[in-house]
Amino acid sequence: MQVIDKGAEAKLVQTLAELKESPIPWLGVVFAFSSLMEQYRNDYQIKIALNMLKDVLKNEDVDVYVCADRTTVLLCNDTPKQLLDKAIFQLRYLFMDDPLAYTADGEENPSFCQSYPLATQFDAFAAIARGKMLGGVRPKMAAAAAGGASASAPSKPQGESLLKQVTRQIASASPLKFFTASSLATIERDLGNADLSTVVRRQPVCAAIPDMMVRRVFDELYINIAHLRQVLHVDADLLSNRWLFKYLTELLDQRMLKMLRHDPMRYLELPVSLNLNIRTLMSDSFLEFDEFVKPSVKVSVVIEVQVADVFEDMRAFHVARDTVQKLGYRICLDGLSDLSFPQVDRDQLGFDLIKLQWNADMPSDIQSTENRRIYDAVKSAGANRVILTRCDNRKAVDYGQAMGVSLFQGRYLDKLMNPMSKVEN
Repeated sequence: MQVIDKGAEAKLVQTLAELKESPIPWLGVVFAFSSLMEQYRNDYQIKIALNMLKDVLKNEDVDVYVCADRTTVLLCNDTPKQLLDKAIFQLRYLFMDDPLAYTADGEENPSFCQSYPLATQFDAFAAIARGKMLGGVRPKMAAAAAGGASASAPSKPQGESLLKQVTRQIASASPLKFFTASSLATIERDLGNADLSTVVRRQPVCAAIPDMMVRRVFDELYINIAHLRQVLHVDADLLSNRWLFKYLTELLDQRMLKMLRHDPMRYLELPVSLNLNIRTLMSDSFLEFDEFVKPSVKVSVVIEVQVADVFEDMRAFHVARDTVQKLGYRICLDGLSDLSFPQVDRDQLGFDLIKLQWNADMPSDIQSTENRRIYDAVKSAGANRVILTRCDNRKAVDYGQAMGVSLFQGRYLDKLMNPMSKVEN
């Protein structure tokens, strides 16, 4: 795959002239990025889109033409339909908050992209190419996409969010001590010298609808608590004292933000989510972090907050939520069970996304009263706004799809995305 962003319109027309005699295996795909809202139609967002295309189509015979108005055209030579569907789906989720991607009803907007089999629609596609070539003078693009960072996101997602990771991974052959204030004081001292980059992990949130491939939407960044405990040589059960653990997560928030601030290209090159406390979102550390994040990057960052943290102080949450969203980030509510999920109104609380935890005790009868409530709640929240988490097997994904969910996270998705990984989350 190659990207052409200098004189792309003229080169596209020239290439089509050469293909005119043998167009049969070729397909043209036009992404109407020129119609995106201004905050999504910038160099950085287009760069992320190109990186996604490079990741999905890296081994295919595909040329990508980035036009002056941000319209992005693909010329594909006998590219598998499944791969193209994956690329389109992934890009649609990248721009999910723009009406070009989804309509107000949550349906896919057909204007987002159009496909043209050159064997039957060569003239229509060529007319588009000529129109782009005559469309005006190409503006200069800061940080040219062709040289731009083909970021290789870590290929081995190794965990879930902070609280979920604790419940899954703090297990040891030898019994752990109770987490005390003395333990916390030692950890707080040692954290100052610890290299947290060794304990930061990624886990993908994926889109999956029936009869289609699984697609990565963004990665959740989290701290692997079990590994952190080993690095700091801690012999205490960090979950045994709720309040001390919460304070520890706030300390980790500060270190995480500092690390991201010092190396944003490493961690924020592709869409991510961050687990942060409400107090952290109202702190100077978050404002300092925000100063280092470009506005064009913020739309690709999701801030996840725990439901217990939200309802502990609703006034503080409202202030934090409004601040975060005005700065340009999206916000996600995490930690909902099948019992609490139907009782939460995503739109009323002002969340962009919401997470529902899967568990094997959920009724298998899809038509049960409990499942009807969940189905109705998913429909109310929006199918592309609900993430079913802790999906450890195919049964969980099948259940979520029956409930109308299209976003998933968990060990089963990890294996699909990286079947060679020997790490279990």
